Amino acid sequence: SVSERDIASNPKRLKLVPLDAAQAPRSLADADLAAVQGNFAVASGLKLTEALKLEDMTLPYVNVVAVKRGNENAKFAKDIVAAYQSAEFQRVFLANPVWAGYRLPDYFSK
Repeated sequence: SVSERDIASNPKRLKLVPLDAAQAPRSLADADLAAVQGNFAVASGLKLTEALKLEDMTLPYVNVVAVKRGNENAKFAKDIVAAYQSAEFQRVFLANPVWAGYRLPDYFSK
């Protein structure tokens, strides 16, 4: 796993404090800068469109549906993927301003 010990250089001499990802939004009042995962930011009422910088998420790390190995072809897994990729889900997702700023999967643009 990655930690603050993996930083090769810190020319600005920033004090790095590792936190559990869920605690990052609560740290904002006590920090000059924090990296907050999107789901925790949204759950805390933060707006992604107001972030200083959003990570440029690349495939395959954008909106992954994961199931236990061996269940990839199970009906329930295929049903989840079909629902997630449906036009109805896309309409609901895009209509909700709380999700503004999320990197969307390529099939959203089709």
